[in-house]
Amino acid sequence: MFKLFAIILIGFGIYIGVNYTDEINNIVESDAFEQAQEKISDLIDNKDKIIEKLEEIKD
Repeated sequence: MFKLFAIILIGFGIYIGVNYTDEINNIVESDAFEQAQEKISDLIDNKDKIIEKLEEIKD
């Protein structure tokens, strides 16, 4: 049952990818998406810095 459900979801994902390729590319290449990626990368960098400082304090 689980395998059938997984196959259906994969098939649905492929269907969406094939039929909406242009729209997906437009969204990914938009300025808003790039800004969101930059903010996420900044959050990840800040997280790493906080972890390093906590390790320094811990030692």
